[in-house]
Amino acid sequence: MNFFAGCAQLLEDPREVFTSANSTAMRCMISLPAVSAKKAATPIELNMYGKTAERLARLRKNAAVYLHDSTLRYDLETRAFSLHGGVIGLVSAETFPILNTVILSGRCVKDIDTEDQRAFKTTASGLMICNQTISVSTGRNQSDLFNFYAINSVEDKPNYAQILCDLTHKGTGLTLKGRLVTDSWIDKERNEKRLQTKIELKKVTLAPKGSNNGGAIKPQTTVASDDNVVSLWGNQSQDDQPDPWGQADSGLPDLPGQYGTPPTEEDDNAPF
Repeated sequence: MNFFAGCAQLLEDPREVFTSANSTAMRCMISLPAVSAKKAATPIELNMYGKTAERLARLRKNAAVYLHDSTLRYDLETRAFSLHGGVIGLVSAETFPILNTVILSGRCVKDIDTEDQRAFKTTASGLMICNQTISVSTGRNQSDLFNFYAINSVEDKPNYAQILCDLTHKGTGLTLKGRLVTDSWIDKERNEKRLQTKIELKKVTLAPKGSNNGGAIKPQTTVASDDNVVSLWGNQSQDDQPDPWGQADSGLPDLPGQYGTPPTEEDDNAPF
């Protein structure tokens, strides 16, 4: 699983780039808004292909867009994130929502060394921080590595930093939900502004452990069996249901257009 959804603003006009002998793509830099007052906006490269690339080509700098089902990639050489593919639609600049969701599934590549403060630490203010790395398959026996971190109060329930520390090891399978966040600071040696983008964990699900029965998961409830199975929906089919939108077949209009405004994700004020 590799999924990204969020709202962004185009930082430049999209440009066509060569990808292969018979295909091209549209590319541009976009900016994800800061998730809190303590964070900076996240600049990231967007790549679109096929029909979606044609739609992106009609947009211009400063356009506000919503991205759905894009794939997040990370280049170890350049240490830069990028987004690829997905669906794109316009959103209203007046009601621009801050949406930023990353979902990744894979396996952890390391054990947490509790003696290394870069991996795990508890601050004097009562915050617990844990850093882990996940390997996400990209196909053809290749994968991307993503660093992510959990930060919370030691009293929080669930305490995701403690969960990562205690329950994740090299090879542990998990699915995480998080968001891209960017820290900014001034490099005193070079006297220039520096940015670092990371994945902040919001939720995590660990893969079930194996067992003597081959890792099968036993059901927790018992469903009574009956010779006569009764439909929960009164034997109605989907075609029998009334159309809530007043029309049976309505597609989205071509860009430029308004696709509606997605709901706003709560800003929970990251601690640093």
